[in-house]
Amino acid sequence: MSLQPALTNHARLALWGLITATAIDALGATMVLPILPLFVRHAGGSDAEVGLVTAVFWAAGLVARYPIGRLSDRLGRKWLLAISELVYAAATAAFAASPSPLWFVVLRAVQGAAAGAVTVLSMAAVADFVPLERRGRAYGALVGANMAGTIVGPLIGAALFEVSVASTFLASAGAALLVAAVIVMTIPGGVQAPQAEAGRDAKRAYWRDRVVVGVILTSAALGVLIGIYDTVWSLLMHARHATDFEIGLSFALFALPFALGSWPAGWLADRVDNRWLIVASSVAGGAFALVYPFLPTPFWLIVLGVFEGVLTVTGAPARLALLSRQVLPHQMGAVQGLYGSVQVGASAASALVAGALFSLNLVLPFVVIAASMWVSALALLPLWMGVDGRPRRSSGPLPEASLSGPP
Repeated sequence: MSLQPALTNHARLALWGLITATAIDALGATMVLPILPLFVRHAGGSDAEVGLVTAVFWAAGLVARYPIGRLSDRLGRKWLLAISELVYAAATAAFAASPSPLWFVVLRAVQGAAAGAVTVLSMAAVADFVPLERRGRAYGALVGANMAGTIVGPLIGAALFEVSVASTFLASAGAALLVAAVIVMTIPGGVQAPQAEAGRDAKRAYWRDRVVVGVILTSAALGVLIGIYDTVWSLLMHARHATDFEIGLSFALFALPFALGSWPAGWLADRVDNRWLIVASSVAGGAFALVYPFLPTPFWLIVLGVFEGVLTVTGAPARLALLSRQVLPHQMGAVQGLYGSVQVGASAASALVAGALFSLNLVLPFVVIAASMWVSALALLPLWMGVDGRPRRSSGPLPEASLSGPP
Protein backbone atom coordinates (compact mmCIF):
# COMPACT_ATOMS: atom_id res chain seq x y z
CA MET A 1 0.00 0.00 0.00
CA SER A 2 2.31 2.80 -1.18
CA LEU A 3 0.94 6.27 -0.70
CA GLN A 4 4.43 7.82 -0.48
CA PRO A 5 4.87 9.54 -3.86
CA ALA A 6 3.58 13.12 -3.95
CA LEU A 7 3.35 13.28 -0.15
CA THR A 8 5.62 15.22 2.17
CA ASN A 9 7.05 13.46 5.20
CA HIS A 10 4.54 15.28 7.43
CA ALA A 11 1.64 14.29 5.18
CA ARG A 12 2.81 10.67 4.96
CA LEU A 13 3.07 10.42 8.74
CA ALA A 14 -0.37 12.02 9.15
CA LEU A 15 -2.03 9.71 6.63
CA TRP A 16 -0.57 6.54 8.09
CA GLY A 17 -1.49 7.79 11.53
CA LEU A 18 -5.07 8.32 10.40
CA ILE A 19 -5.21 4.88 8.77
CA THR A 20 -3.87 3.24 11.93
CA ALA A 21 -6.25 5.21 14.13
CA THR A 22 -9.20 4.25 11.93
CA ALA A 23 -8.42 0.53 12.11
CA ILE A 24 -7.96 0.57 15.90
CA ASP A 25 -11.04 2.74 16.36
CA ALA A 26 -13.24 0.36 14.35
CA LEU A 27 -11.80 -2.65 16.16
CA GLY A 28 -12.46 -1.12 19.58
CA ALA A 29 -15.93 0.15 18.74
CA THR A 30 -17.13 -3.19 17.36
CA MET A 31 -15.81 -5.18 20.32
CA VAL A 32 -18.95 -4.32 22.29
CA LEU A 33 -21.49 -4.94 19.50
CA PRO A 34 -21.99 -8.70 20.02
CA ILE A 35 -22.36 -8.40 23.79
CA LEU A 36 -24.18 -5.09 24.26
CA PRO A 37 -27.76 -6.44 23.89
CA LEU A 38 -26.90 -9.35 26.18
CA PHE A 39 -25.36 -6.96 28.70
CA VAL A 40 -28.47 -4.76 28.75
CA ARG A 41 -30.74 -7.79 29.19
CA HIS A 42 -28.53 -9.23 31.94
CA ALA A 43 -28.77 -5.91 33.81
CA GLY A 44 -32.57 -6.15 33.80
CA GLY A 45 -33.33 -4.20 30.65
CA SER A 46 -36.37 -5.05 28.55
CA ASP A 47 -36.38 -5.63 24.79
CA ALA A 48 -37.66 -2.07 24.38
CA GLU A 49 -34.71 -0.75 26.38
CA VAL A 50 -32.32 -2.78 24.23
CA GLY A 51 -33.84 -1.07 21.19
CA LEU A 52 -33.59 2.33 22.85
CA VAL A 53 -29.92 1.81 23.69
CA THR A 54 -29.30 1.01 20.03
CA ALA A 55 -31.37 3.88 18.67
CA VAL A 56 -29.85 6.65 20.81
CA PHE A 57 -26.38 5.81 19.52
CA TRP A 58 -27.37 6.66 15.96
CA ALA A 59 -29.57 9.58 16.99
CA ALA A 60 -26.77 11.23 18.94
CA GLY A 61 -24.33 10.68 16.08
CA LEU A 62 -26.80 12.26 13.69
CA VAL A 63 -27.15 15.34 15.89
CA ALA A 64 -23.41 15.74 16.45
CA ARG A 65 -22.00 15.28 12.94
CA TYR A 66 -22.75 18.58 11.23
CA PRO A 67 -22.04 20.93 14.18
CA ILE A 68 -18.73 19.23 15.02
CA GLY A 69 -17.71 19.21 11.36
CA ARG A 70 -18.43 22.91 11.03
CA LEU A 71 -16.61 23.64 14.29
CA SER A 72 -13.55 21.78 13.01
CA ASP A 73 -13.37 24.16 10.04
CA ARG A 74 -12.70 26.92 12.57
CA LEU A 75 -10.67 25.11 15.24
CA GLY A 76 -8.92 22.33 13.30
CA ARG A 77 -9.41 18.56 13.42
CA LYS A 78 -6.56 17.28 15.61
CA TRP A 79 -7.67 18.22 19.10
CA LEU A 80 -11.36 17.72 18.39
CA LEU A 81 -10.50 14.19 17.22
CA ALA A 82 -8.45 13.49 20.34
CA ILE A 83 -11.12 14.90 22.67
CA SER A 84 -13.84 12.88 20.93
CA GLU A 85 -11.84 9.68 21.46
CA LEU A 86 -11.30 10.53 25.14
CA VAL A 87 -15.05 11.11 25.59
CA TYR A 88 -15.79 7.80 23.86
CA ALA A 89 -13.27 6.00 26.08
CA ALA A 90 -14.77 7.45 29.26
CA ALA A 91 -18.34 6.53 28.27
CA THR A 92 -17.31 3.01 27.27
CA ALA A 93 -15.39 2.33 30.47
CA ALA A 94 -18.36 3.62 32.49
CA PHE A 95 -20.53 0.81 31.10
CA ALA A 96 -18.65 -1.67 33.28
CA ALA A 97 -19.75 0.17 36.44
CA SER A 98 -23.18 1.45 35.34
CA PRO A 99 -25.98 0.50 37.73
CA SER A 100 -29.05 0.52 35.50
CA PRO A 101 -30.30 0.39 31.90
CA LEU A 102 -31.21 4.09 32.17
CA TRP A 103 -27.52 4.91 32.43
CA PHE A 104 -26.84 2.63 29.47
CA VAL A 105 -29.05 4.88 27.36
CA VAL A 106 -27.17 8.01 28.47
CA LEU A 107 -23.75 6.45 27.96
CA ARG A 108 -24.65 5.00 24.57
CA ALA A 109 -25.83 8.45 23.46
CA VAL A 110 -22.48 9.92 24.52
CA GLN A 111 -20.73 7.15 22.61
CA GLY A 112 -22.83 7.86 19.52
CA ALA A 113 -22.07 11.58 19.55
CA ALA A 114 -18.34 10.92 19.97
CA ALA A 115 -18.29 8.22 17.28
CA GLY A 116 -20.17 10.45 14.83
CA ALA A 117 -17.69 13.25 15.48
CA VAL A 118 -14.70 10.96 14.90
CA THR A 119 -16.07 9.76 11.56
CA VAL A 120 -16.65 13.27 10.24
CA LEU A 121 -13.36 14.66 11.52
CA SER A 122 -11.33 11.77 10.10
CA MET A 123 -12.80 12.11 6.63
CA ALA A 124 -12.43 15.91 6.67
CA ALA A 125 -8.83 15.70 7.90
CA VAL A 126 -7.72 13.95 4.70
CA ALA A 127 -8.21 17.19 2.76
CA ASP A 128 -5.88 19.00 5.17
CA PHE A 129 -2.73 17.16 4.09
CA VAL A 130 -3.40 14.91 1.06
CA PRO A 131 -3.18 16.47 -2.44
CA LEU A 132 -6.12 16.14 -4.81
CA GLU A 133 -4.60 13.44 -7.00
CA ARG A 134 -3.99 11.11 -4.03
CA ARG A 135 -7.31 11.38 -2.23
CA GLY A 136 -8.98 8.37 -3.82
CA ARG A 137 -6.27 6.10 -2.44
CA ALA A 138 -6.31 7.89 0.91
CA TYR A 139 -10.06 7.44 1.32
CA GLY A 140 -9.83 3.88 0.03
CA ALA A 141 -7.21 3.10 2.67
CA LEU A 142 -9.43 4.58 5.40
CA VAL A 143 -12.47 2.59 4.26
CA GLY A 144 -10.39 -0.59 4.10
CA ALA A 145 -8.91 0.03 7.57
CA ASN A 146 -12.39 0.59 8.99
CA MET A 147 -13.72 -2.61 7.48
CA ALA A 148 -10.71 -4.62 8.66
CA GLY A 149 -11.27 -3.41 12.21
CA THR A 150 -14.96 -4.17 11.89
CA ILE A 151 -14.24 -7.78 10.94
CA VAL A 152 -11.78 -8.41 13.78
CA GLY A 153 -13.41 -6.39 16.56
CA PRO A 154 -16.49 -8.55 17.22
CA LEU A 155 -14.33 -11.68 17.39
CA ILE A 156 -12.09 -10.12 20.05
CA GLY A 157 -15.12 -8.79 21.92
CA ALA A 158 -16.79 -12.18 21.99
CA ALA A 159 -13.59 -13.80 23.30
CA LEU A 160 -13.18 -11.19 26.04
CA PHE A 161 -16.83 -11.62 27.01
CA GLU A 162 -15.97 -15.20 27.98
CA VAL A 163 -13.46 -13.76 30.47
CA SER A 164 -15.67 -11.00 31.90
CA VAL A 165 -18.10 -8.34 30.76
CA ALA A 166 -15.95 -5.59 32.25
CA SER A 167 -12.88 -6.68 30.28
CA THR A 168 -14.72 -6.16 26.99
CA PHE A 169 -15.72 -2.59 27.78
CA LEU A 170 -12.33 -1.73 29.28
CA ALA A 171 -10.53 -3.11 26.22
CA SER A 172 -12.77 -1.04 23.94
CA ALA A 173 -12.05 2.05 26.05
CA GLY A 174 -8.34 1.27 25.93
CA ALA A 175 -8.49 1.13 22.12
CA ALA A 176 -10.04 4.61 22.07
CA LEU A 177 -7.25 5.93 24.31
CA LEU A 178 -4.68 4.41 21.96
CA VAL A 179 -6.38 6.11 19.01
CA ALA A 180 -6.24 9.45 20.81
CA ALA A 181 -2.50 8.98 21.36
CA VAL A 182 -1.90 8.13 17.69
CA ILE A 183 -3.83 11.21 16.61
CA VAL A 184 -1.91 13.55 18.91
CA MET A 185 1.44 12.16 17.68
CA THR A 186 0.73 12.13 13.94
CA ILE A 187 -2.05 14.50 12.83
CA PRO A 188 -1.02 18.13 12.14
CA GLY A 189 -2.74 20.86 14.12
CA GLY A 190 -4.01 24.23 13.00
CA VAL A 191 -6.73 25.37 10.62
CA GLN A 192 -6.80 25.51 6.85
CA ALA A 193 -6.70 29.12 5.69
CA PRO A 194 -9.72 30.06 3.50
CA GLN A 195 -7.84 30.52 0.22
CA ALA A 196 -9.19 30.12 -3.29
CA GLU A 197 -7.89 26.98 -5.00
CA ALA A 198 -7.82 26.28 -8.74
CA GLY A 199 -9.91 29.37 -9.45
CA ARG A 200 -12.71 28.44 -7.06
CA ASP A 201 -14.37 31.05 -4.89
CA ALA A 202 -13.51 30.47 -1.21
CA LYS A 203 -16.95 31.81 -0.18
CA ARG A 204 -18.96 29.69 -2.59
CA ALA A 205 -22.10 28.06 -1.19
CA TYR A 206 -21.24 24.42 -1.80
CA TRP A 207 -24.59 23.12 -0.66
CA ARG A 208 -25.87 24.44 -4.01
CA ASP A 209 -23.07 22.82 -6.00
CA ARG A 210 -24.23 20.09 -8.39
CA VAL A 211 -21.40 17.74 -7.45
CA VAL A 212 -22.07 18.12 -3.73
CA VAL A 213 -25.82 17.68 -4.20
CA GLY A 214 -25.25 14.53 -6.25
CA VAL A 215 -22.91 12.95 -3.71
CA ILE A 216 -25.32 13.78 -0.89
CA LEU A 217 -28.13 12.16 -2.90
CA THR A 218 -26.14 8.95 -3.27
CA SER A 219 -25.35 9.12 0.44
CA ALA A 220 -29.08 9.14 1.21
CA ALA A 221 -29.67 6.12 -1.04
CA LEU A 222 -26.79 4.28 0.60
CA GLY A 223 -28.28 5.11 4.00
CA VAL A 224 -31.54 3.45 2.94
CA LEU A 225 -29.60 0.36 1.87
CA ILE A 226 -27.67 0.19 5.16
CA GLY A 227 -30.70 0.73 7.36
CA ILE A 228 -32.75 -1.95 5.63
CA TYR A 229 -29.97 -4.54 5.42
CA ASP A 230 -29.10 -4.04 9.09
CA THR A 231 -32.73 -4.71 9.96
CA VAL A 232 -33.81 -7.54 7.67
CA TRP A 233 -30.71 -9.38 6.46
CA SER A 234 -30.60 -11.71 9.45
CA LEU A 235 -34.36 -12.22 9.11
CA LEU A 236 -33.95 -13.23 5.47
CA MET A 237 -31.11 -15.61 6.35
CA HIS A 238 -33.25 -17.11 9.12
CA ALA A 239 -36.16 -17.53 6.70
CA ARG A 240 -33.78 -19.56 4.53
CA HIS A 241 -32.95 -21.74 7.58
CA ALA A 242 -29.46 -20.31 8.15
CA THR A 243 -27.60 -21.16 11.34
CA ASP A 244 -26.23 -18.45 13.64
CA PHE A 245 -22.76 -19.23 12.30
CA GLU A 246 -23.91 -18.77 8.70
CA ILE A 247 -25.52 -15.44 9.55
CA GLY A 248 -22.32 -14.19 11.17
CA LEU A 249 -20.25 -15.55 8.29
CA SER A 250 -22.40 -13.68 5.77
CA PHE A 251 -21.62 -10.36 7.46
CA ALA A 252 -17.89 -11.11 7.69
CA LEU A 253 -17.53 -12.26 4.08
CA PHE A 254 -19.51 -9.29 2.78
CA ALA A 255 -17.10 -6.95 4.58
CA LEU A 256 -14.00 -8.80 3.36
CA PRO A 257 -13.96 -7.38 -0.22
CA PHE A 258 -14.23 -3.87 1.25
CA ALA A 259 -11.32 -4.54 3.61
CA LEU A 260 -9.13 -5.95 0.82
CA GLY A 261 -10.35 -3.96 -2.16
CA SER A 262 -10.89 -0.42 -0.89
CA TRP A 263 -7.34 0.77 -1.56
CA PRO A 264 -7.32 -0.61 -5.15
CA ALA A 265 -10.76 1.01 -5.55
CA GLY A 266 -9.25 4.26 -4.33
CA TRP A 267 -6.42 3.88 -6.84
CA LEU A 268 -9.08 3.55 -9.53
CA ALA A 269 -10.85 6.68 -8.22
CA ASP A 270 -7.59 8.60 -8.75
CA ARG A 271 -7.54 7.59 -12.44
CA VAL A 272 -11.12 7.14 -13.69
CA ASP A 273 -14.02 9.58 -13.93
CA ASN A 274 -15.57 9.29 -10.47
CA ARG A 275 -19.10 9.91 -11.77
CA TRP A 276 -19.20 6.58 -13.58
CA LEU A 277 -17.73 4.65 -10.66
CA ILE A 278 -20.46 6.06 -8.40
CA VAL A 279 -23.28 5.41 -10.86
CA ALA A 280 -22.07 1.86 -11.59
CA SER A 281 -21.81 1.06 -7.88
CA SER A 282 -25.37 2.32 -7.27
CA VAL A 283 -26.82 0.37 -10.20
CA ALA A 284 -25.06 -2.82 -9.09
CA GLY A 285 -26.21 -2.39 -5.48
CA GLY A 286 -29.82 -2.11 -6.60
CA ALA A 287 -29.55 -5.15 -8.85
CA PHE A 288 -28.15 -7.36 -6.10
CA ALA A 289 -30.90 -6.24 -3.73
CA LEU A 290 -33.58 -7.48 -6.12
CA VAL A 291 -31.97 -10.91 -6.44
CA TYR A 292 -31.43 -11.70 -2.74
CA PRO A 293 -35.04 -12.50 -1.70
CA PHE A 294 -35.36 -15.08 -4.49
CA LEU A 295 -32.32 -17.14 -3.55
CA PRO A 296 -33.34 -20.44 -1.92
CA THR A 297 -30.43 -21.24 0.42
CA PRO A 298 -28.01 -19.45 2.79
CA PHE A 299 -25.09 -20.63 0.64
CA TRP A 300 -26.18 -18.59 -2.36
CA LEU A 301 -27.00 -15.56 -0.20
CA ILE A 302 -23.47 -15.64 1.21
CA VAL A 303 -21.85 -16.14 -2.20
CA LEU A 304 -23.83 -13.35 -3.82
CA GLY A 305 -23.00 -11.07 -0.89
CA VAL A 306 -19.30 -11.54 -1.61
CA PHE A 307 -19.83 -10.70 -5.27
CA GLU A 308 -21.79 -7.59 -4.29
CA GLY A 309 -18.87 -6.44 -2.15
CA VAL A 310 -16.44 -6.98 -5.03
CA LEU A 311 -18.59 -5.10 -7.56
CA THR A 312 -19.66 -2.18 -5.35
CA VAL A 313 -16.44 -1.46 -3.42
CA THR A 314 -15.52 1.36 -5.83
CA GLY A 315 -18.43 3.49 -4.66
CA ALA A 316 -17.15 4.71 -1.27
CA PRO A 317 -13.68 5.99 -2.30
CA ALA A 318 -15.12 7.60 -5.43
CA ARG A 319 -17.85 9.43 -3.50
CA LEU A 320 -15.46 10.72 -0.85
CA ALA A 321 -12.73 11.64 -3.35
CA LEU A 322 -15.11 13.49 -5.67
CA LEU A 323 -16.60 15.40 -2.74
CA SER A 324 -13.21 16.36 -1.34
CA ARG A 325 -11.96 17.58 -4.72
CA GLN A 326 -14.95 19.85 -5.08
CA VAL A 327 -14.85 21.38 -1.60
CA LEU A 328 -12.07 23.53 -0.22
CA PRO A 329 -10.31 22.14 2.89
CA HIS A 330 -11.58 24.90 5.18
CA GLN A 331 -15.17 23.83 4.38
CA MET A 332 -14.64 20.07 4.43
CA GLY A 333 -15.81 19.62 8.02
CA ALA A 334 -19.23 21.12 7.38
CA VAL A 335 -19.72 19.23 4.11
CA GLN A 336 -18.56 15.91 5.55
CA GLY A 337 -20.91 16.51 8.48
CA LEU A 338 -23.79 17.03 6.07
CA TYR A 339 -22.81 13.94 4.06
CA GLY A 340 -22.70 11.76 7.17
CA SER A 341 -25.86 13.21 8.70
CA VAL A 342 -27.89 12.51 5.57
CA GLN A 343 -26.65 8.92 5.44
CA VAL A 344 -27.32 8.20 9.12
CA GLY A 345 -30.73 9.88 8.96
CA ALA A 346 -31.74 7.81 5.94
CA SER A 347 -30.49 4.65 7.69
CA ALA A 348 -32.53 5.39 10.79
CA ALA A 349 -35.69 6.20 8.85
CA SER A 350 -35.46 3.11 6.63
CA ALA A 351 -34.69 0.85 9.59
CA LEU A 352 -37.91 1.99 11.25
CA VAL A 353 -40.07 0.72 8.37
CA ALA A 354 -37.96 -2.21 7.16
CA GLY A 355 -39.29 -4.71 9.69
CA ALA A 356 -42.89 -3.87 8.89
CA LEU A 357 -42.24 -4.19 5.17
CA PHE A 358 -40.59 -7.57 5.69
CA SER A 359 -43.56 -8.81 7.69
CA LEU A 360 -45.88 -7.87 4.81
CA ASN A 361 -43.73 -9.50 2.16
CA LEU A 362 -40.05 -10.37 2.44
CA VAL A 363 -39.43 -8.98 -1.06
CA LEU A 364 -40.66 -5.44 -0.24
CA PRO A 365 -37.62 -4.13 1.69
CA PHE A 366 -35.32 -5.21 -1.12
CA VAL A 367 -37.50 -3.49 -3.71
CA VAL A 368 -37.17 -0.29 -1.67
CA ILE A 369 -33.37 -0.66 -1.71
CA ALA A 370 -33.30 -1.20 -5.47
CA ALA A 371 -35.62 1.73 -6.10
CA SER A 372 -33.53 4.05 -3.92
CA MET A 373 -30.25 3.07 -5.54
CA TRP A 374 -31.58 3.24 -9.09
CA VAL A 375 -33.48 6.51 -8.62
CA SER A 376 -30.35 8.13 -7.21
CA ALA A 377 -28.28 6.81 -10.14
CA LEU A 378 -30.81 8.10 -12.69
CA ALA A 379 -30.94 11.50 -10.98
CA LEU A 380 -27.17 11.81 -11.30
CA LEU A 381 -27.26 11.61 -15.10
CA PRO A 382 -28.87 15.05 -15.69
CA LEU A 383 -27.43 16.51 -12.48
CA TRP A 384 -23.84 15.72 -13.41
CA MET A 385 -24.13 16.25 -17.16
CA GLY A 386 -21.23 18.47 -18.17
CA VAL A 387 -19.51 18.06 -14.79
CA ASP A 388 -15.86 17.04 -14.89
CA GLY A 389 -15.58 14.02 -12.63
CA ARG A 390 -12.06 13.12 -13.68
CA PRO A 391 -9.34 13.30 -11.04
CA ARG A 392 -7.36 16.52 -11.27
CA ARG A 393 -4.01 17.54 -9.93
CA SER A 394 -3.41 20.10 -7.22
CA SER A 395 -0.58 22.56 -7.48
CA GLY A 396 1.46 20.27 -5.22
CA PRO A 397 1.39 18.35 -1.97
CA LEU A 398 -0.20 20.08 0.97
CA PRO A 399 2.63 20.65 3.43
CA GLU A 400 2.11 20.99 7.15
CA ALA A 401 3.13 24.62 6.80
CA SER A 402 -0.09 25.31 4.89
CA LEU A 403 -1.97 25.08 8.16
CA SER A 404 -2.40 28.29 10.12
CA GLY A 405 -2.96 28.63 13.83
CA PRO A 406 -1.52 26.81 16.82
CA PRO A 407 0.24 23.45 16.27
